[in-house]
Amino acid sequence: MNNNRAVFFFIILTILLTFSSATLFYYFELDMLSPFLMLIPLITGLFIQKAVLKRPIFGHSGLGFRLGKKRFLIWAPLFSFLFMVIVYGISFVLNPSLFSIDQANTVIQDLVTYKVGSSLLMNILIAALLQLLLAPILNILIFIGEEVGWRGFLYPNLVSMYGKKGLIYGGIIWGVWHAPMIYFYDLNFGKNHHLGLVFMTIFCILAGIILQYVFEKSKSIYSVALMHGMLNISGTFIFYFSVTEEQIFH
Repeated sequence: MNNNRAVFFFIILTILLTFSSATLFYYFELDMLSPFLMLIPLITGLFIQKAVLKRPIFGHSGLGFRLGKKRFLIWAPLFSFLFMVIVYGISFVLNPSLFSIDQANTVIQDLVTYKVGSSLLMNILIAALLQLLLAPILNILIFIGEEVGWRGFLYPNLVSMYGKKGLIYGGIIWGVWHAPMIYFYDLNFGKNHHLGLVFMTIFCILAGIILQYVFEKSKSIYSVALMHGMLNISGTFIFYFSVTEEQIFH
């Protein structure tokens, strides 16, 4: 199978497996299994790379399974954190009513890290330190699942086929891949599914370009996996302060 067909096969196989698995998880109420959808790009990427294209998985011509330039293991996730702080900071400046300390207090009380008797500030700091420092590392396998498929396999092949346009195509594919998570599990956008998919695709185009740049510079899938993890987790944590739709219309 030539390279173009292999890439097309990867895209179709990844989307079909993700959509079918998500549908089964949703209708059989197996929501706790939904994070494993992120491993599907890893599985299909490994399969196409090794079994179809007969290329190595490890090494310099593999899928990025190496430490590469180690400084990126720190700087890449730090960039993600600062990026999310800036994005939410701009949102706060433009519309402070979208955020509420009372909302954060309600959410943090439900966390296992919550300590009765400690101040809200102390509970926020404890939750932030544990989630932002440990969660990307503890969940790195899940984020590697996406990054091997997208940054390790799909993006390099699309760029070799289409040049810089391949980055745009990759972002569109990555965005559409999130559709079942958006429609079944209200990922990031609540019940605004259609608009959410549009925004997710735009975000994936932009984030995909940055992640691919870091991957190429770091020579490591682990750097972009940590970067991706920090992006997700810091965004989720800051979202604790966001006013819910129910509060807006109360």
